[in-house]
Amino acid sequence: MIWLVAGGTLLLWYLLVRYFLYHSHVTSHHSSLSQLCPSPDCVRCSGSLKALYSSDAGDKLKRMYGKYESLTVHKVEERLTFDMSGLGEGRRPTVCYLRQMCNEPWHTQKQEYLQNLLVDSYSVIKGEVATALTNTALWSVSDSNATGKWQKLFLYNQGKKVESNCQAMPLTTALIEGLDTFMSSVIFGNAFVSILNQQSEIPSHCGPTNLRVRCHLGLQVPEGECSITVNGVSERWANRECIMFDDSFLHCVSNQTDSQRIVLIVDLWHPNLTLTEIKIFSELFAVKQ
Repeated sequence: MIWLVAGGTLLLWYLLVRYFLYHSHVTSHHSSLSQLCPSPDCVRCSGSLKALYSSDAGDKLKRMYGKYESLTVHKVEERLTFDMSGLGEGRRPTVCYLRQMCNEPWHTQKQEYLQNLLVDSYSVIKGEVATALTNTALWSVSDSNATGKWQKLFLYNQGKKVESNCQAMPLTTALIEGLDTFMSSVIFGNAFVSILNQQSEIPSHCGPTNLRVRCHLGLQVPEGECSITVNGVSERWANRECIMFDDSFLHCVSNQTDSQRIVLIVDLWHPNLTLTEIKIFSELFAVKQ
């Protein structure tokens, strides 16, 4: 009997210690993330958002039969998953994953007509960014860690238009909204100016989904060691040039120069998706009001 009581006491202490350690980790992690984004609905910072969209995905898809081609809806049902346990460590999107998609991390050679639209407007975009840099109030999202510091100016943040910022950069906003595969009104859709400070790194991480590709337009790229690595392959940014990649793959960025790196980042629907699939996912992951 004494052994049973002692064993039960030890088990209770073990569970209490585990709970305390877990709660401390989660509280600390959420506190650090809140510096990046205070929104409780942030697709980057809140695990609850994955549950929010996965909970009614099945019902939403069932209601799409008859509205869209039944076979297409059925295939989306079969291929879409919110369970990443079967994926390798090098590709772990944080919200959802579409099976049987392209496994190429780099897409710079695709959607060239969209890239050309951005490149052709390089001077206009850079001019508006230069003006925005003088208004610190626009740069409301920033973060830092042991390896560096970065800031963002959002025109669209997780599908929501940031009106005040768009008014400060009207020509750039109009250009982005004119891109036919821009992910507007979808939680995975962002458009923002990103500054990575000198001597800074952003550690390896994965984006929320493989339904998109992320386009970077180089606006101010310093000479020297300044690059992005996706799935183990590194590329340098260049002024007036675009690079495109699937950010569901593990990726990191590094700026080991003495100057800031500035790029425009725009999220586009993955080029392997059909128009009907894009319509389906636009409804499935529409911004919740």
